[in-house]
Amino acid sequence: MDRIDLKMLQLLQQRTKLSGQIGQVKRRHGAVIYVPERERALLVRLVRASKGKLPPRAVTALYREILSSSRAAQGQAPIGLLQASEAMVLPASLTCFGVCDVFSPKKTWAELAKGLGSGALSLALLTGDDLLAALWVPRWREEFTDRLTVAGDFASTSHAKASASQKIFIVTPGGSGPAPQANRILILIECKSTQNAIKSLLHSMPDLPIHAEQLSRRASCALVLLSATRPMDANRVRLAAKVAGLTTSILGIYPGTEDYGG
Repeated sequence: MDRIDLKMLQLLQQRTKLSGQIGQVKRRHGAVIYVPERERALLVRLVRASKGKLPPRAVTALYREILSSSRAAQGQAPIGLLQASEAMVLPASLTCFGVCDVFSPKKTWAELAKGLGSGALSLALLTGDDLLAALWVPRWREEFTDRLTVAGDFASTSHAKASASQKIFIVTPGGSGPAPQANRILILIECKSTQNAIKSLLHSMPDLPIHAEQLSRRASCALVLLSATRPMDANRVRLAAKVAGLTTSILGIYPGTEDYGG
């Protein structure tokens, strides 16, 4: 057992050294360090390849920390969040991020957006309410859709009856954008009645079973998460919204949390 532990440690040290070299290459080419779709694919592949008595949740937990140390070795910038949501976001973030990830709370969305744009922050973690508060301002809505994307989400609580609004969203610079299609699409709907808007949108896509969650709402805007059992195409959602007479903005297209491991 001791020999195995030492061998594992040596291999992890080799992996970390290689991660540092990869980080140097990424910095020379201006590539982002955190690539959620790459991490998802790795976790899925490892879980499927795992044999014996090591359960999938253990594989996911172990590699969550390995990936965290790899990002640190590559020189990943801190992860941003809003101070007002710190008590909710930080404990929940441990289901997706590790002990080597550094967090940097900010007072305002403007500070977060500036950090993401300059590279001082690698990504940001926002609650549904945080996200909608920023998107409710037309200027920030335009800047968000032009420069940023939602690359994933995870629950802020493990409670089985957690409300839809108790989700935390992973916001990344647009350069690390989502796949063209996936089974989760986050949209902002401008409407008077969210319930009628969602019904109209789903009615325009009758052949695709979609579950819609209203995450947060303000005077004339609602944040809605569409989830399907098979991939949805963003262009089709845009067309369905147009047919339904809705003004929508697609904020992110990404696989479900079960693929991410969160």
